[in-house]
Amino acid sequence: MSSLYIHIPFCKQKCHYCNFYSTASSKNRDELIVSIIEEINQRSNYLSSSKLETIYFGGGTPSLLTHKELSGIFDAIKSNFTISTDCEITFEANPDDLNNNKLDEFIDLGINRLSIGIQSFDNEILKKLNRVHNADDAIKSVELAKSKGITNISIDLIYGIPGLSNDLWKQSLDIFKELDIPHLSSYFLTVEEKTALDILIRKGKYPKLVEEEGLAHFDYLLGFISENNYQQYEISNFCKDGLISKHNSNYWNNMSYLGIGPSAHSFNLNSRQWNKSSITKYISDIEKLNFDSDIEFLSEKDKFNEYVMLGLRTMNGINILKIKSDFGEKYYSYILDYINSNSEKELFSFENNIMKLSFKGKKFADGIASDLFMV
Repeated sequence: MSSLYIHIPFCKQKCHYCNFYSTASSKNRDELIVSIIEEINQRSNYLSSSKLETIYFGGGTPSLLTHKELSGIFDAIKSNFTISTDCEITFEANPDDLNNNKLDEFIDLGINRLSIGIQSFDNEILKKLNRVHNADDAIKSVELAKSKGITNISIDLIYGIPGLSNDLWKQSLDIFKELDIPHLSSYFLTVEEKTALDILIRKGKYPKLVEEEGLAHFDYLLGFISENNYQQYEISNFCKDGLISKHNSNYWNNMSYLGIGPSAHSFNLNSRQWNKSSITKYISDIEKLNFDSDIEFLSEKDKFNEYVMLGLRTMNGINILKIKSDFGEKYYSYILDYINSNSEKELFSFENNIMKLSFKGKKFADGIASDLFMV
């Protein structure tokens, strides 16, 4: 399955926690849209299949783009690729950008899935995160999208935020439930180096994160998900009625994808490459037909480590027979030894040659993966 990702780096303002490449300036916007279209033309042969099963617009805030700008990008996609009849076309949007006209434009372009960056249904928490919208905006955006017939909706909620009490966290999840949203992406707030959040904490202007509070939120989240018949198909992603994110599942299943735009990543099964995180450098390279990206060729050890890390995060788990067939006896014995030596810790289950994290183990997914990595 082939996927296309388009990175739109523009935002109204930067959220304190954000570590993605984005800018609150609209400088060089016209030139960037032209360059994105040209990169699609230049790199259409990167994927082994020209048939796209998923398209994802992320950022930044792609919902800031005009219909004309989006139409130009979609025309380039259609000129270079075949779009599957059931292609999942996801668009990231902020609640304050969604209105009747914008949603009509999305539908006209064929966008059939929304990922709405809500983060919290509490106004004070939203202010702390430096979000533009408020709780009412968030609720209305979901209701409006559904009224337009867009039912494949995901929202983001963040936990582990200083000041986010257990009661406030429960309230956000209750509102999510009341809105009957089929998909939730929920993440533990992390402090990425050099973000505004990192600087504020180091200056003593924002409280430090307390891991125990975040773990308590995660515990409640998992119980809430189970009680309300959502499926946890990845550590941070939950859905009803089988409405998993096909695009993100493509990443977790180690399938190929092409990333377009500044900072976007691509993967062709043998190497990863990523565009420069600079709008001006990106535009310059595209104009000169001198596409410049960093590249990493994956060794057998790299591929094994990625399979382990991604498998542990998903409901599929790690198939040790696949490890034996794909990587050989050495890797098979290595992981089997780990399983036999750590089975009493109750961090995972092992049945029918599949290793999956337990309820307890999901709290320590990154650490378990690290223990399993070949170095």
